[in-house]
Amino acid sequence: MRKKRGNPNRIKLSKNDFIYQIIIHAIVGLVTLACLFPFIYVVGMSLTSQGEMVEKSYFVLFPERPTLRGYQMILRQPNFFNSLLVSVSRTILGTMASLVLVIPGGYILSKQDLPGRKALMMFFIITMILSGGLIPSYMLMKELRLLDTFWVYIIPAMGGTFNMLIIKLFVENMPDSIMESADLDGATEMQKMLYIAMPLLVPTIAALSLFAAVGQWNSWFDAMLYIQNAKLHPLSLVVRNLMFSATIQDKSGNLTMYEKATTEGMKMATIVLAAIPILCVYPFLQKYFIYGVYTGSVKG
Repeated sequence: MRKKRGNPNRIKLSKNDFIYQIIIHAIVGLVTLACLFPFIYVVGMSLTSQGEMVEKSYFVLFPERPTLRGYQMILRQPNFFNSLLVSVSRTILGTMASLVLVIPGGYILSKQDLPGRKALMMFFIITMILSGGLIPSYMLMKELRLLDTFWVYIIPAMGGTFNMLIIKLFVENMPDSIMESADLDGATEMQKMLYIAMPLLVPTIAALSLFAAVGQWNSWFDAMLYIQNAKLHPLSLVVRNLMFSATIQDKSGNLTMYEKATTEGMKMATIVLAAIPILCVYPFLQKYFIYGVYTGSVKG
């Protein structure tokens, strides 16, 4: 019989390299498991009935008799769909608002011949590092008459110095020949930004949009601080309130313990429902996650 030959292009690892590879794979596996464990725990608890929860001392990863009762109870909450609509609206509009001033601001600051460029850079960096604080921010929102309005989520998101600096660094790394060719064709600065810089900035814009969208979706503190009208509360604040509340209970008397949902299960179901929309968006932008942010920040 003819012996099967191995891959001739395969690199043979030394003993030290082989041990190193095993250690690296073990570390990556442990980190992956540490990241997946909380998610598996939350999903498992959300599908666990009251009877099984008691049997297993309120720690369940894979329920033997899964039930969707917890999800049904949460979806019947009067403010759930309204808060979901608020979260979707603020995420879409807030993400768009976070780019309105950041893109032109970063493009302008990339120009070496901009008058007062160093002073402007110093001003933006100082405001990024030293914020006014909680009380001045509240007073500012009050003077702008943004309290208890939906726009308190959108207008403060329009300025982001860190994102603007990322745009600036990316534009500075663009080949000079592209801009020089545009100058020879008589293009204005607006045309160069819209038709040359922005198409090349698509990965960076996608990555910054992802950061902004996740931040808007998960934000609850600004709603708790500025909003009293429950109809304007985002889903993240509703989840936060449910996590610290014991008012949601499955009081149906027609169901057995293995059909009822516990308070903990309904809380976990709320977390899963709140995470699903952002998990659906993330895979489409994940490829830009690293490339878009770091391409413009590396010189050379």
